[in-house]
Amino acid sequence: MNPADAALHNQAWYVVLTKPKQELRAQEHLERQGGVVFLPMFANERIVRGKRVVRQEPLFPGYLFLQTDAQGELLSKVRSTLGVRQLLTFAGQVMTVDNRLIEDVRQRSYTDTTTQQFSAGQAVTLNSGPFQHYQAIFKEHDGSERGIILLSLLGQQNELLIELADLRAT
Repeated sequence: MNPADAALHNQAWYVVLTKPKQELRAQEHLERQGGVVFLPMFANERIVRGKRVVRQEPLFPGYLFLQTDAQGELLSKVRSTLGVRQLLTFAGQVMTVDNRLIEDVRQRSYTDTTTQQFSAGQAVTLNSGPFQHYQAIFKEHDGSERGIILLSLLGQQNELLIELADLRAT
């Protein structure tokens, strides 16, 4: 085993508890110290002052994952890092997380945020609902998961708000 592989083999994922609403700050400072940080985010849609706003928020508020060498000095510096409270422990032992769990969360968080994007004027077909298999024209996005389409019914163009998951490009 070469030295690079040996160093990678000693790498482990740890759960870091952050100070309230300071996940991004903790991520920045841990990365500056040489750690690999995974902070799963999701798009949260809210109404703020009467307008729909999509914000990226932590999937696990107050927590992030840190990959570092078990024998390295970063592990001893974690508690004094800006934005960090401590490492997650159980029975006095620092907890590690299996690589497979991290990869699973990574895959799920990225597939959820990669919904198909449509452009104005694009022809689409509805996949489900009472208008299944009807063709329409995509007008615009309404948040991260919905869109407005133009559907011709009874000689008139009607605007419908529909989930992006229920559309496919024609």
